Amino acid sequence: MSQRTLIDASMGRIKADLVITDVQPVDVISREILEGGIAVKESTICRIGDVSDLIGNKTKVIKGKGRYATPAFIESHIHVESTMLTLTEFARAVIPHGTGTAIIDPHEIANVTGIRGLEIFMEEARNLPLRILMEVPSCVPAASPEFETSGSRLDAFTIDRLLQDPSVIGLGEVMNVPAVLNNDEDIHLKIQFARSQGKVVEGHAPGLKGKKLNAYIAAGIMSDHECETAEEAIDRLRMGMTVMAREGSIVRNMIDILLPLYQAGRDLRRCTICSDDLSPVELADLGHLDRSLRRAINAGIDPLVAIQLVTSNPAQFFNLSRVGNLAPGNVADIVLIDDLKTINVDVVLHRGQVVAKDGRLTTKLQRFDYPLDLRTTIRFGGIPTVLNYQIPAKDGPHKVRVITAKEGSLTTGSETHTLDARDGYIHPNPEEDILTIAVTERYMKGGNIGVGFIQGFGLKEGAIASSIAHDSHNIITVATSPEDAIMAVSTVSQSNGGLAAVVGRKVVSSLPLPIAGVITDEPVKKVARQLQAVRTAAHELGCTLEHPFLTMSFMALPVIPSLKITDKGLIDVDEMKIVPIVLS
Repeated sequence: MSQRTLIDASMGRIKADLVITDVQPVDVISREILEGGIAVKESTICRIGDVSDLIGNKTKVIKGKGRYATPAFIESHIHVESTMLTLTEFARAVIPHGTGTAIIDPHEIANVTGIRGLEIFMEEARNLPLRILMEVPSCVPAASPEFETSGSRLDAFTIDRLLQDPSVIGLGEVMNVPAVLNNDEDIHLKIQFARSQGKVVEGHAPGLKGKKLNAYIAAGIMSDHECETAEEAIDRLRMGMTVMAREGSIVRNMIDILLPLYQAGRDLRRCTICSDDLSPVELADLGHLDRSLRRAINAGIDPLVAIQLVTSNPAQFFNLSRVGNLAPGNVADIVLIDDLKTINVDVVLHRGQVVAKDGRLTTKLQRFDYPLDLRTTIRFGGIPTVLNYQIPAKDGPHKVRVITAKEGSLTTGSETHTLDARDGYIHPNPEEDILTIAVTERYMKGGNIGVGFIQGFGLKEGAIASSIAHDSHNIITVATSPEDAIMAVSTVSQSNGGLAAVVGRKVVSSLPLPIAGVITDEPVKKVARQLQAVRTAAHELGCTLEHPFLTMSFMALPVIPSLKITDKGLIDVDEMKIVPIVLS
């Protein structure tokens, strides 16, 4: 549409294509509630206020009935693969909840398939009634190849080329903090390439403070979604960072971070709400950013402040000049809600078109066909045996390192326990909740299998396994015996990826994820049912964690302290070195 056409519509010389009457537009910049209507020409807002003269014979009229109009919500940071859905099914799930834009960091599919997967995602995103803006993953793999085997690698010059695509909005979270602080050339080139093109650089700095935090920010990193306390958030805000408070499925610290800041009267305009990792169960049952808004408002944050956190604030951070607030000349991404406290989404418009109403999608989405090479990504260099999941040792007691996991945290502890070796290998002790954890390489790049011990899962029998194991996505399993471990790994590999809970030779429950071993093109409700079933199966085997598979998936991420495991062994993340399991 030409500028002249827009001006003519604003002036009333031509009629609007769509008018919303009797509505209360929310000005998210000044935090005011206005009155009147909203008029749209093609995909753009042309007037806010009295719009009666813009209604013609061909104008579509939506009766607002006194409802509130807000900008469509902006997801400021999500790994869409965490929902286990394709972009098409993700769009189908979140649009009815008021989401109009999603900033995605697809480093899960990138770690498996590299630039091929990113290009497929870009292709799929083009025709969706959801604005999907991509960040190029900065850490593929997450750590040095000496610590793990990944499916792909994105070097600085490949990232520079990808950053030139208009749909790429920035550089994804820079997780490899040691590389930044130690002046690794590759990571600094990636940051420089993004900044030189005027694109954002997202951060990932759990627990960082003092001179290390200063150095990390000085490198050009602009945001952090890893704060766990308000104090950490204040440190980052004072130094110019944007703080993204998470309301995901495993980490939910939005209230802990934002409520103290709000109650202290601090300016929250450099804060956003994000999902980061969001389970399909929560998405199907509770919603998306509307769910987060309800929690923030119920905790005591003013609704107009809360709405800023998912509209104008992320729009400003990502330099999205035409979305994030309702104003003439902006894209008509609009949400109608009946109450500012309950955030019940009634109508969703994307680019001036109604795409959802009363919680249901009103536009048809075509199924996107993923190519065969993305559906056959699990390949073993050799056939694993029970021996691969045992730790050999002379019979008798041995002191061993044990990873300690806890619900709701990506960080782990490291403890020393005594376990008995019998028949030539060290046995786990399910009675004391000390289980075997193993990571099996899946890319035909050496056939490594890293084996260790973990505490915190509570399994009494059987095993669970998953091809979602951040971020290289080798197959990870927690088991009460080596026999159960290999059965679980075999079950996952036979479906080209997914989750499984087994006991003996029986598959209790499974969820196939055949696309890159991390997502499926099934609809969210079906995936949610399957995930709930496999979770229930894990609980029936004794697991005490609410989210066993999500927690397990982060046990292989060797950039978050303190003790993790990869296909190459046990990693002391604080020292960034491979350490022995058996101490004596």
